[in-house]
Amino acid sequence: MTFRRSRLMPFLLLGLSLAGQRPVQFGGALSLDVPLEGLKTDLNDKVGLGTSFQVTFGGGERLAVRPRLDLEIFRVASYHRFHSDYREARTFFSAGLGADLLYAFGADARKGLYGLAGAGVLQWFQYFENSYRWDAYGSESRRSHTRENRVSPWVALGLGYQITRNVGVETRAVLSQYDGPTAGGLASFSWETPTEVRRALIAQVAVTGRW
Repeated sequence: MTFRRSRLMPFLLLGLSLAGQRPVQFGGALSLDVPLEGLKTDLNDKVGLGTSFQVTFGGGERLAVRPRLDLEIFRVASYHRFHSDYREARTFFSAGLGADLLYAFGADARKGLYGLAGAGVLQWFQYFENSYRWDAYGSESRRSHTRENRVSPWVALGLGYQITRNVGVETRAVLSQYDGPTAGGLASFSWETPTEVRRALIAQVAVTGRW
């Protein structure tokens, strides 16, 4: 699946058109991110946390466009060797950019039920950290590095409910791709582990805010 920037152009052009006609609202979201399918296994069934910065063009009628900047993080694993002060941690996270098209089922997009469809691009990363306390004073040696995983397009479908003009709830299913290890999960992933392209399906439940 090859991402092309031109696929985002309809969203951006529509957003600019709406911005000239209706109010612009800044906002954000906090989410619980539940991995599904193969990603769930690779992440040891760990639930992630997400945050998003959003700008909504529209809000007075049924249709609105919402560009967004997303961050997601999954704490994959943490090891503590028995009878040792040696520790390891593995984290899988992403940064993404895209846009959602919102459609209000009621007469006013500022309150009530709405549907959404979105698209964009994201970058997956893996973070490795090793630490060791080596004396009685708690002195610690720490090593860490970040490995770039796959750059992938994402698509999303979802439903939301705007409780007030400023607060809402939302659920989204987000599909992208990542490089998964051919053996074992992301907890034991190293530089030498062979990889293959896998589908990343994530269910998000979020609280949203606009101002």
